[in-house]
Amino acid sequence: MIGEIVLVGLASGIGAVTRYLMSNLSIVFKKIGFPIGTYLVNIIGSLLIGYFFGRFGSQAESYKIFATGFCGGLTTFSTYNFELFDLLENHDYKHFAEYFLLSYGLGFIAVLLGLWLAK
Repeated sequence: MIGEIVLVGLASGIGAVTRYLMSNLSIVFKKIGFPIGTYLVNIIGSLLIGYFFGRFGSQAESYKIFATGFCGGLTTFSTYNFELFDLLENHDYKHFAEYFLLSYGLGFIAVLLGLWLAK
């Protein structure tokens, strides 16, 4: 049990560092007005969670380490919602709609694709 907790914590840290590095893409692509870094980590995280669930099942230690740990550290609901707010605050309704619809729509499709890839 302690070993599993430590591994989930380590995996979460690796996921968070990966997210931090990906957030630099948002800075690079700031001129297009679309928060690409957060978008990508959330879609990739959705794909991986679907894959890990399909591959291991939700009760397996591997699933807990990779999905809860790594993907939990990688994906970011709070940053996503702040960026949505920021787009609205700046009256950028086009990018708000794209970000919202693409994140939820493609995120769900990514989970399904991850499940399919695991089988």
